[in-house]
Amino acid sequence: MRYWLTGICACFCVATVSAQNLPPVEFYLNTAYMCGGIGSDQAAAFKAARSHYPLSLNFGQKLGNKVAFIADIQVVIRDQYDQTVVNINSEGPFCLLDMDYGKYQVYVTYEGQTLHQTIEVKGTGHQLSFIWPEKNTTELSK
Repeated sequence: MRYWLTGICACFCVATVSAQNLPPVEFYLNTAYMCGGIGSDQAAAFKAARSHYPLSLNFGQKLGNKVAFIADIQVVIRDQYDQTVVNINSEGPFCLLDMDYGKYQVYVTYEGQTLHQTIEVKGTGHQLSFIWPEKNTTELSK
């Protein structure tokens, strides 16, 4: 929580145009966060601001040789005591989270498939990317 004011101020230090494209800060319990990144202007704003936050999450899905941005991802983060500190839905391919220092388990679910990573947050600029495999073409034809 100690970083939320720093993070908000950092967003204003980012180019004015970028800061105007970020969504409002929201809270889950004591954790400030913002999710989004739909559209090139907002995606650029998130990319510019993520180094000012303790944790940035990025979501995509393989599409041939590329990775496509995805949205509607369930994000659950648990601390070292297995307590849920974040349980949100990301409406875009990026989440910026003002996490306290510590070790966390990050679980993200997209279309029923959950991915997991562990992170130790020790400052700002930590990034985790979650990439789901390409959809099976037989599933698409159903």
